[in-house]
Amino acid sequence: MRKRIVIFRNEAADDHLPWVEACNRRQGEVEAEVIDITASDWLERFHMKNYDLVLLRPPGRTELFKRLYDERAHILYNYAGVPVYPSLNEVLIYENKRFLSDWLNINNIPYPQTRVFFDRKEAMEYAGSGVRLPLVAKTNIGASGNGVRFIHDKKELYDYIHNAFGKGVGVRTGPKLRKGSIAGKLIRAFTIRGFVKKRMGEYRASYLNPQRGFVIFQEFVPHEFEWRCVRIGDSYFAHKKLARNNKSSGTLMKGYDPVPVSLLEFIRETTERTGLSSVSIDLFERDGQYLVNEIQCFFGQSDPYQMLVDSVAGRYRFLGQKWVFEAGDFASNACYDLRLEHALGLIRQ
Repeated sequence: MRKRIVIFRNEAADDHLPWVEACNRRQGEVEAEVIDITASDWLERFHMKNYDLVLLRPPGRTELFKRLYDERAHILYNYAGVPVYPSLNEVLIYENKRFLSDWLNINNIPYPQTRVFFDRKEAMEYAGSGVRLPLVAKTNIGASGNGVRFIHDKKELYDYIHNAFGKGVGVRTGPKLRKGSIAGKLIRAFTIRGFVKKRMGEYRASYLNPQRGFVIFQEFVPHEFEWRCVRIGDSYFAHKKLARNNKSSGTLMKGYDPVPVSLLEFIRETTERTGLSSVSIDLFERDGQYLVNEIQCFFGQSDPYQMLVDSVAGRYRFLGQKWVFEAGDFASNACYDLRLEHALGLIRQ
């Protein structure tokens, strides 16, 4: 009997479509329906059928819809009586740098020193305390380097704080023509009903909702690359995101160098200890130590693979107390196929 799956889409026109594609590829095993989690009748629609699995796709554009999605994910995870994927912790961490900094701290995971200020006076005192520059300012939401700003002098720092507690600080918005396939973007525009109108509404919402009332500052870590590590179930991947002007996110420049065993061990220990099983972890190397910069349960993928070993695509697994490389296409459909396989495995247990 096929498993009945519900996909809770967010406010975006197409974020959930890779989930739909993953389910379509396993039609003999699953049947899937989509519910808009932002709709007023989302729970009524959910209660109309008995589902075996809930698939989530949280948003990452505005605080308003991210907060809404987190609240409703919390309800589903704790009260729906149906397995939810990814986990609630993975959803809460997603596109929430403010939450992530405290989460890393309480779990004793090394990360670049980060300070979050909700008080303007406290932030200004910090700026005048001899803080080392340059400093990295981040918005709470902002993928692919959006919302990241390097602050090089005191005047720039004071101005940033003044704006953050006044008119607000925002992220770049609008179509990212240099990322992804132009043909793919055009196909979505012409084949998905209301896609362009919906997308323009998303851009407008991002522009009209700058971040106000708090600031996030992170110490600057000089680097030539950032490791992008992925764990989905028992599959592990890693590659280098090469930096341009000390920024790795959004450059789309990759390095498929040999993966150190120490890196795999760090990712395995960190995720096992904290209960994460479907995430990407971006981290720096400094003085022989790994520093976690980002954790996301959904992430961009510009290549058809997440890792190459001797020019061969594949994954690592930890089997028999050792790391084993398995060649194969394990990152198809931007890793959503692997996520679905992992989720179905969890409900079979």
